[in-house]
Amino acid sequence: MKHNNELPEADYFRVYLRGHLRDHHFPQRENKRFIDTRADDAYDTFVTMRLEGRSVPVARELAMRTLLDGLYVSRYDIIYNVAEENLSLWLRLPEEYWPDFTEHLLSLPSMREILDRHEVNGDFLSRETHQPMLIELLGTITEILDGYGL
Repeated sequence: MKHNNELPEADYFRVYLRGHLRDHHFPQRENKRFIDTRADDAYDTFVTMRLEGRSVPVARELAMRTLLDGLYVSRYDIIYNVAEENLSLWLRLPEEYWPDFTEHLLSLPSMREILDRHEVNGDFLSRETHQPMLIELLGTITEILDGYGL
């Protein structure tokens, strides 16, 4: 089904996905085609599950899995959580700077190199390389803050 804008469930998926991509700083957050396609796919999943006799909550849950496939955790989330879990890093900065500083860290080549090397994407947390990468990110963030004199 294409562009089911007149159906409330389809619109819900579109709005939810836009908010999720924005809140977690995914690069697709400005990609209307990606959002529309993914929302349409989720709606198709919902309709298919209902036609197969699944309950509305089950159909909606399966549709949400389609909607968010590969978009569970962003690179922004990973960097922010590394710093948040190591409160000593954030104590070096006023709290209102945390989101912007996370965006700044994400833009640095050294941070992107670590994330690229570990092939971080939206399903990254299911891999065994998670912990070593977090330790490496923590060390790099600490060095960056030290370099800024913070």
